[in-house]
Amino acid sequence: MTIELPHGPKKGESFEVEIERLGTKGVGVATFEALVGPQKEPKRYTLHVRKALPGDRVIATLESKHRRQLTCRVSEILEQSPMRIEPRCSHFGFKHEPGKGCGGCVLQSLDYRHQLLVKEQAVKRYVLAAGLDPGLVWPVIGCDAPWFYRNKMEFSFGNEVKDGPITVGMHPSGYRYDVLGLSECMLESEGSAQLVREIQAWARDEQLRPWAPREGFGFLSTFTVREGKRTGERMVILTTTSAEIAQRSTGEELDPADVAASFLARIEASAVDVTSVYWVQHHARRGEPTRMIEHHLWGEAALREEMHLPGDQRLLFEISPSAFFQPNTLQAEVLYAEALDATGLQTDAASSVLDLYCGTGTIGLCMSPWAERVAGIELNASAVEDARANATRNGITSARFWAGDVGEVLGSPEFVEAFGEPDVVVVDPPRAGLSASARERIIAIGAPRVVYVSCNPETLARDLAELTGEGGYVCERIQPVDMFPHTYHIENVARLRKEA
Repeated sequence: MTIELPHGPKKGESFEVEIERLGTKGVGVATFEALVGPQKEPKRYTLHVRKALPGDRVIATLESKHRRQLTCRVSEILEQSPMRIEPRCSHFGFKHEPGKGCGGCVLQSLDYRHQLLVKEQAVKRYVLAAGLDPGLVWPVIGCDAPWFYRNKMEFSFGNEVKDGPITVGMHPSGYRYDVLGLSECMLESEGSAQLVREIQAWARDEQLRPWAPREGFGFLSTFTVREGKRTGERMVILTTTSAEIAQRSTGEELDPADVAASFLARIEASAVDVTSVYWVQHHARRGEPTRMIEHHLWGEAALREEMHLPGDQRLLFEISPSAFFQPNTLQAEVLYAEALDATGLQTDAASSVLDLYCGTGTIGLCMSPWAERVAGIELNASAVEDARANATRNGITSARFWAGDVGEVLGSPEFVEAFGEPDVVVVDPPRAGLSASARERIIAIGAPRVVYVSCNPETLARDLAELTGEGGYVCERIQPVDMFPHTYHIENVARLRKEA
């Protein structure tokens, strides 16, 4: 249906629309045709409506506008989607409702079966837009335990209202600076939620100020809980500014070390088992390198976690406060098993695996029993040190790791002499996907098989189009794996073989 508008849509105006699909960030997408102005100029507008689901008919109120793309909030749901369910968490909802508006689980009101279907459709849209066959996309592998699955959560200190009491929680959807205090969280564990409540009470007892980036003052920044889902260990991290003086809301000045000691005392008095406590100072000053200064206050120096992988492998990892580790341990085991299957290593003889963007080496290490040698390349030097330590810890001698830019390391004579030509190339790049130089190097290597693990279906589709075009590869299948239920994120494992 085409509507008539006296002028282009303006902030604060509302429109009745039916949501057609979910967009890339889990927001509902609707379109409408309009005849605009006295000349009745035909125009088509796209609305991105936060917390709206396909099949909803809503009144959408415009919050911001970029050309003909309109960002809106739901003012009223006129007719609910048949896929809509009652959310489990009390904090899910709209920001204008008291205690609601958390930005963590944007799809919690969507039935989980439909979440998987929506994510599969999204991957297919990107694949089709890149000129590839959407039939390559297999049904999404869902998460057997879609609640309390995260092994790491970072909660922010802030204020729900200006000059209100300090709170600990999450940023509401679409708001960078506001903080919604949480009494529960359905993504991590009840132990984690209990610690959040206790640290909020501690911050209020101490009358400490949260860091306010817009004003440029304050002390407390974030409170992080890391958990070993296989081991039961728990690490807590208090992150503050690197200010030499911490200030109470009363104006009283405190030694930051005394604040850290008070934090440790509250953790020790908690009924929740904790195995490691850290205080981290975020040093960010103009003209100086940004640094994270870690202080180990108590307990184990690292968090230990296990991963159970094919072939009865049990890999043990030690995770430092700043180290990356897949946030969903149990589903990461599923993801890596799919990646291993895509390599063909369990059935076909292969001598070497090249693991690009290897991080802390997890994928390469899980493939090492089926390969004579594994080489990992990663830009982050500290992650490479972790990868080497993980190999040593698990008695794996066939894996070596290099620090540096993927394109540069692959082109270096030292690497080529040490490793030779790989039979399988595995890539797990960041959300931006493969760099142009990395794509060129992978094509030049011409390995018989390439496995692409991706956290971004848009850049995956772009890179697959390049690899299957000029690169001479054939994409055999794309297997989505749902690592983060109730969010819009979806991981994929793409299997490619070199065309004869």
